[in-house]
Amino acid sequence: MWLPPADDVLRVTLLGTGIPNAQVNAFGTSTLIEAGEERILIDCGRGAVIRLSQLGLGVGHVDRIFLSHYHSDHFTGLFDMAMTGTIRQNFGGRNGPLHVLGPPGIERIAEGAWIATAPDRDIRVADNEIDAEHMRIIPHEYAEGVVYDQGGLVIKAIKVDHGDFIDIAYGFRVEYAGRVFVHSHDTRYNENLIAQAHGADVFVHEVAAARQEIQDKMPAIKLVMEHHASPAEVGRVFAQTRPKLALLTHLVLLKPDPVSINEVMQELAAEYDGTVMVAEDLLSIEIGRNISVIPFHRGAKPDGGL
Repeated sequence: MWLPPADDVLRVTLLGTGIPNAQVNAFGTSTLIEAGEERILIDCGRGAVIRLSQLGLGVGHVDRIFLSHYHSDHFTGLFDMAMTGTIRQNFGGRNGPLHVLGPPGIERIAEGAWIATAPDRDIRVADNEIDAEHMRIIPHEYAEGVVYDQGGLVIKAIKVDHGDFIDIAYGFRVEYAGRVFVHSHDTRYNENLIAQAHGADVFVHEVAAARQEIQDKMPAIKLVMEHHASPAEVGRVFAQTRPKLALLTHLVLLKPDPVSINEVMQELAAEYDGTVMVAEDLLSIEIGRNISVIPFHRGAKPDGGL
C-alpha cells in the first residue's frame, strides 16, 4: 500500500524512463515528486496513468503537471490524465480541473484537449457521471527560474539545449528540506544545466548513443544524435557537478546494431569516476538522511488495486 514520505524526505518516482519508441518496460517520460503535502508530476508521457495505478494511486493523486517541452513522449499521457481523472472512482478522483504548466504553446494543448475530449465528456455529463469542468486543462505558461514554491517544495526550471529548432526545452531542479533532485530532461551537453545542477543529491540525465558508422550512413540517426548528449558528454556533466547519486534515463540506443548498456557505461566511465545507475520505470528514490533507491518489485504494492 502506498504511504506518504516522511516529513523531511523528498521522494522521486520515475514513472516512465523511455523514448518515443513504444516499449512495454519503458513508458514515456514522467516523474512523480512527493514532498510533505505536495504531489507534482513532471512530464506526462505514454502510460503515466497506468504507472500511477501500479503504485496503487489514482489519477487524482496529482492535479498539477509540468511539461518540459513538446515532444510527444513527454505529454501524450496528458489526455488520459484529463479524462480518466474526472471519473468518480478510486482510479480517477480528481475533484477539479487539471493545472498544466509549460513553456509557450501550452495554451494550444489546453484548447486542443478540450476539443479532443468533448465526445467522452458529453456522454459522461449526460449520464451525470462527471463534472465537465473537471476535464478542463488550465494552462499556465512558465519561463526559466522558480516555477513552483509551496509547502516547502521549490521547483526551478532550467533552460537546456535540445536542438537548434527547439528553443523552449527545460530541465528541473527540485528542492525540499535541504534535499536536491535535478532532472536534465532532453538536452545536449549544456553549460546552463551544469551551472544549476551543483549540490544535487540525485542527478538524472538523459543519454543517447549510436555507432559512428551508422550515423555516417543514416542521416536520420545522425539527426537524432544532434539533439541529445552522448555518454562521454554525460560523464563530463557528472564530473563537473559531482552528485551524490547519478542516474541515466531516456536511453536513446539507436538501431541497427545498437550500442549496449555496457558500452555506454564504459564510455561514460572514461569521464566520470562516481557511482552511476541506469534508471527503470517505477524506480523510487527517497532523499532524506540517506539516499534510498527502491526498485518497484521491492517496494510497497497496492493491496488489491484500484
